[in-house]
Amino acid sequence: MTNLKLIAAGACALGLFTSEAAIRAVTPTAWNGDPNCWQMRRHLEKMGSVTNGGAQVVFIGDSITHFWETKGKAQWTKYFSEGRRRALDLGTSADRTEHVLWRLTEGRELDGYEAKCILLMIGTNNSGHFKFEDETPIDTIFGIKAILRVIAEKQPHARTILTAIFPRGADATNDYRRRNDVVNREIAKLADGKRVIWCDFSDKFLDAQGRLSPEIFPDLLHPNALGYEIWAGSVIPLIDKVLDATPDEVIPSVWPSHPGTYSFERNEAARAASAFGEISWWDSRPLEKRNEIVANTSGEFDIVMVGDSITHRWERDGGEGRELFAKLKQTYKILNLGTGGDRTQHVLWRLENGELEGYKAKLFTVLIGTNNRDRNPAATAEGVKRIVALIRAKHPESKIVLMPIFPYKAKATDEARVHREKINAIIKDVADGQTVRWLDFNAKFLEPDGTLTKRVMNDLLHPNETGYQIWLDAIAPIFREVCGK
Repeated sequence: MTNLKLIAAGACALGLFTSEAAIRAVTPTAWNGDPNCWQMRRHLEKMGSVTNGGAQVVFIGDSITHFWETKGKAQWTKYFSEGRRRALDLGTSADRTEHVLWRLTEGRELDGYEAKCILLMIGTNNSGHFKFEDETPIDTIFGIKAILRVIAEKQPHARTILTAIFPRGADATNDYRRRNDVVNREIAKLADGKRVIWCDFSDKFLDAQGRLSPEIFPDLLHPNALGYEIWAGSVIPLIDKVLDATPDEVIPSVWPSHPGTYSFERNEAARAASAFGEISWWDSRPLEKRNEIVANTSGEFDIVMVGDSITHRWERDGGEGRELFAKLKQTYKILNLGTGGDRTQHVLWRLENGELEGYKAKLFTVLIGTNNRDRNPAATAEGVKRIVALIRAKHPESKIVLMPIFPYKAKATDEARVHREKINAIIKDVADGQTVRWLDFNAKFLEPDGTLTKRVMNDLLHPNETGYQIWLDAIAPIFREVCGK
């Protein structure tokens, strides 16, 4: 233990407990740099249990997990103090995802023993300690994902029971609860039944109207003894399944008993829906952009580009617009929020949950809708309208350039091309000529007879170098006018 104290003191002296990385939620971070802070003392105490063999069952989390040792002590003693369910409580009050990451990486709280079942619940302090713009749901989601990745590395034979962040606040209108609900809906998708099992029994704490009872959560955040009894009763069957499972056995997730709490169907174009867990590159793209916002700029951009792969390819590795984009960035500060595969509902989710926060912009460009699958042009158009309205609400000082969906397929009579033109005919009315400008240069992509060829789009969908030059030539005058450069 003495050696651990010396290590901790040395690390504090060297400033190793802080990080300059932009995304707080995914950056392993100890508490306040004080080797004698109570959190560090608790960590060192828990390391005594770790070095003495750890446990097969491990709870990881914040104060809600920590308080198994106080408010839930009777239940812990009854259910988790001995036998094969004897557990190690690695909860620390006030912890956020970044603190858990530090404890598991630098703090080595999962090292040196082999667990079979790890229960993780974390994230309520990420939303509860910061304003939305300083800690968005996107950040928290990726913080939890990072923790799961570390658990998999540290305990390759363990299964993790990922528990929904408990409800907080009096009812479903509570801002913190709403933010946590966004996180819960996304992290539930990380469950595969093998390495990660989803467990949500939040409905057992709520009444039919979604109100949180003070008789179970006196401060509307932490459960009392009754709450811990409910928690134990809900997870013990799942723990037992994990302890008894064969290596390849799939264990079903636990879902709320009442229907409709979680729905992963593809929403309509005008309803925000993430592609988290569906499109492989989508999971990291929002985080990369938030990282750029926080770390590499002063929080002010000339241009923010919103869209799908056609926008993404301005800067993506191997993207056809990359060389032109590099020259543009010599003059303008540009944030590219294009993400491959996105439909209007995906863009709405990203913009609602963090990608419009923390910066100012002179100009937004919006090009979206080609990936939407709704056969009703009005549905996709409504999604585009909502995107423009959201940008206007969040950035009223900014100008917006709205572009029509680019031509698709070779012939003007092709059904897919006609469908997109119907959408374009609706969304052009969003432009008022002042705050929102309509910029239609689609004709420049086409041959005189209206044919789209590989001269400008190799796959008849994404512009090639010639296509991006056409785009740049059309929009560059607006860049110069709005940005003054």
